[in-house]
Amino acid sequence: MLTTQSYLVGMLVYWSAAVFGLLLLRRLWFGESMTRASGALLGVLAGLLLMPAFPGPEVATMAPALIVVIFNSLFGDGIKAAMMPGVILLAGMLTGGLLGGWRFGKRATPRDK
Repeated sequence: MLTTQSYLVGMLVYWSAAVFGLLLLRRLWFGESMTRASGALLGVLAGLLLMPAFPGPEVATMAPALIVVIFNSLFGDGIKAAMMPGVILLAGMLTGGLLGGWRFGKRATPRDK
């Protein structure tokens, strides 16, 4: 079991690395202006990177949902063990895609210079 303090520190490090990775992906893949589709794609990637499998301080692990789904389905107890983290992962991807498309779709036209 994790203490509340160790859980918060772990989540801070985990999210910092994921946000840094998203900033690099945005800079390398999309350049200056983003469309609604590219914002949605970046949001889906954010959902993949930022969703923990079992959010909460009472859990014994803080693995990302993507890793838990892959390992539970391939090496664990099969699809049944990967179902709940998979639902959490899909919810994060859907939320990220919708928010990313909405956020970057608002200014799909190039900025005035």
